[in-house]
Amino acid sequence: MSVIAQDVFIMAMNLMDEESQDGTFAGYPDEYKRKAWSILTMLQAELLPPSATPMAVTSENNVIQIDDRTSLTTLPYGLAAHLLMDEDQSKSAFFNSRYDELKRKRPAKIVPIKDVYGFAGEQEETSDPTTIELDGGSFLDPNNVIYDRGEF
Repeated sequence: MSVIAQDVFIMAMNLMDEESQDGTFAGYPDEYKRKAWSILTMLQAELLPPSATPMAVTSENNVIQIDDRTSLTTLPYGLAAHLLMDEDQSKSAFFNSRYDELKRKRPAKIVPIKDVYGFAGEQEETSDPTTIELDGGSFLDPNNVIYDRGEF
């Protein structure tokens, strides 16, 4: 499934409690549509990895470049926050904080690390010579064990 800009826009309108006049996409206010595509371009570019080249969202039929999960959960909050910025700052602040929260929860990609210095195979585990091994004892009886450096 590919998420298109129209899907994200409709979800943002639902979050904002904006209703379509005729129940279709065409019934949403044109001022929101004019602003939405550039905002979606900016948000998409922010969420894309640095290696990807962002493409502009110019209409409701453009496919969103980020993964579907992020497109459906994170982008609508960011779009709603930006569209409501001048109209209702408290709602805008709520949507923006939710957007930031979801943006941070995105799963990280695990990639192998290239060892450019050649240290990977040369590390040996050594014990710290200043540490005293404790051999059990009772915490309540201070004469039963040696405590190093005043622990407790």
